[in-house]
Amino acid sequence: MHKRALLSIDGGGIRGILPLCALAELERQLGRKSREVFSFIAGTSTGAIITGGLAAGLSAEQMLQLYQEMGTRVFRFDLLGFVCSLGSFRYRSKPLAELLHTYMGDISLNNLPVDVMISATRVSDGKPWYFVRDYPSNASITGKTMLVDCVAGSAAAPTYFEPYDIPGVGRCVDGGVGIAGNPIYQACVEAFYYTPSGSYVPADTLVVSLGTGYTPSPAAPHNLINWVEWVVGELLAIPAEQQTQIVLRHFQTAGTTRINPPLPRDIGMDDAGAIPELIKIGRALAATLNWNDILTGKLSIRPQAAMARAN
Repeated sequence: MHKRALLSIDGGGIRGILPLCALAELERQLGRKSREVFSFIAGTSTGAIITGGLAAGLSAEQMLQLYQEMGTRVFRFDLLGFVCSLGSFRYRSKPLAELLHTYMGDISLNNLPVDVMISATRVSDGKPWYFVRDYPSNASITGKTMLVDCVAGSAAAPTYFEPYDIPGVGRCVDGGVGIAGNPIYQACVEAFYYTPSGSYVPADTLVVSLGTGYTPSPAAPHNLINWVEWVVGELLAIPAEQQTQIVLRHFQTAGTTRINPPLPRDIGMDDAGAIPELIKIGRALAATLNWNDILTGKLSIRPQAAMARAN
């Protein structure tokens, strides 16, 4: 039986509804909030929003309500900002930060009752930032940062949101810029190496990675447009899936489960009109999950099988 459970949540915009539906089912089956099940929660972009809400004590159902509010309050096209920025963003970050504040309040990472890792990328130098609680074993430079600021910075996806200024760090964008769209590996490194010694041991830790859905690529691209779409899609999808493969190889004794369902169509990260459809897809996925089996490691991915698929 695993002593600890770590949760990692991908980026994906409004498709964050899918992992939230899975977590709502977890809370229904177990009768506990997610932060009472997972002692370490990590997320990028929309995963950071979910991480922040769960860590602050919200239920997954409350987070689903937040996402429905995002559809009407956050995804409002800013024509003036779009024109003045030469088309570099569609939405202002301030409405998102204000909405997050109403749900998460004023709390720093150090004051959270669970460990977190929220990834962002600083615009000035492209440096990845991993916001975690302060411990003697890490750099102790991000724990005093307010949760809302970390989340808003991580959620500022380029071309969608303007960069968000995180106090003490600078203007930041989506932590998925690079390889942390699926933050599972970075989360495991933080947990196993930079928390107090013995807090997280791979053999005693269950790792659950929740994706935000994927659209299967065309089986046989047959023209230039198909090939461009295929290449772009693979460049975005492969790094995310590789992070899980790296965890399976580097931390073979950890029990690792990856849940990332296929989507019936390509759903844009800001497609607020797809919220009812996403909830329907998410509820259907959730109904297939036996969280007791997942949390006891019965459904974990075996490293040997993962290597076979990778090779």
